[in-house]
Amino acid sequence: MSNPKATSQRAGLFIGRYFGIRFYLDASWFLIAAIVTYDLAVEYFPGELPGISSSSALALGVTAALIFFLSILLHELGHSLVSQRCGIPVPRITLLFIGGLAEIDREPDDARSELKIALGGPIVSVFLSGGFFLVSWILRKAGLDAGSLLCMWLAQTNLYLVIFNMFPGYPLDGGRVLRALIWAQTGKLRRATFISSRIGIAFGWILIFLGVWLLIGPLHAWNGVGLVLIGFFLKGAAESGYNNAIQRELLGGLLVRDLMTPHPAFIPDSLPLNLAVDEFFLTGHYATYPVCTSDGDFRGLLQLASLKEIARDQWPYTTAGDAVAKQDSNHLCIGVHQSAAHAMRLLLAPETTRLAVTEGEKLVGIVTRHDLLQFIKIHTELED
Repeated sequence: MSNPKATSQRAGLFIGRYFGIRFYLDASWFLIAAIVTYDLAVEYFPGELPGISSSSALALGVTAALIFFLSILLHELGHSLVSQRCGIPVPRITLLFIGGLAEIDREPDDARSELKIALGGPIVSVFLSGGFFLVSWILRKAGLDAGSLLCMWLAQTNLYLVIFNMFPGYPLDGGRVLRALIWAQTGKLRRATFISSRIGIAFGWILIFLGVWLLIGPLHAWNGVGLVLIGFFLKGAAESGYNNAIQRELLGGLLVRDLMTPHPAFIPDSLPLNLAVDEFFLTGHYATYPVCTSDGDFRGLLQLASLKEIARDQWPYTTAGDAVAKQDSNHLCIGVHQSAAHAMRLLLAPETTRLAVTEGEKLVGIVTRHDLLQFIKIHTELED
């Protein structure tokens, strides 16, 4: 799957950087990798190869699981390389319990690019499936049954991955293909995303109900837990995708200056922290204030959380300017002529609810997450 950058960067184990893309393993990957390896080593290979030793079955299971997850990485890399050719950077790819997630910087600019990106992953998986099938046939002819069986499992699993991903519900690849086709036909990304995301939400609920039935029904199958988790993941991603489309449409063409609050209150950089707390934080009821020089030059944003990192007995001897100088505030400000959509992406990052708006070195306003969400909410309700 490929998705616009999530609202918060997922944590994960960094495993390398290739083609300018950072690769990570999510914590959930280790659990699913262990489950797949166990199933292959204990159930699949011993059942298909009678008489195989437990150590050989384990070796085959580990090898098959690692190659399969490498196949998923190549699937996501297919999305990512096409995305980069379309001019859309891909900062990272994360392996999750559900498979992989290529986090693109933004939505494609047109339906053709969307279709190319959506098909990039499945095409890779189809070629991998065909390749593994061919190698399996060669190994079987050579009498190497264990290797043939391993490659046949990889061929079938990659094929199943394509079939599952091509279900026409967003954010699955098939959903993005459907969205691209509707977008090309109607010229309306929001309408296309609404239709494909609703199918994706319905598919998520189907997986959830199926997983619950497997768990509590006559089968009592524990693999129902996986279906429930996948269902909730797809449902949440589909809802997020539609919200992103609304934001893109409503914020498109607007600049930060159109939505900011001008002439905000600011803390003088020479003011000691104890007075800053008394005169601003306790009276103004905001958790973040800009800090400026007497000439209005922006120095940084002083956050309530950062005050806790400074010993209280040092507050009278530490100025607001000194406090913000110790932290990197570049990600906490935005230019007045930047797009409102870019501001929204920054404000959806964790613990970032306000951005200082600057023109050159001067502070000219404040834009908040609440401002933008309220703007979107009002316009959405007026359209309903």
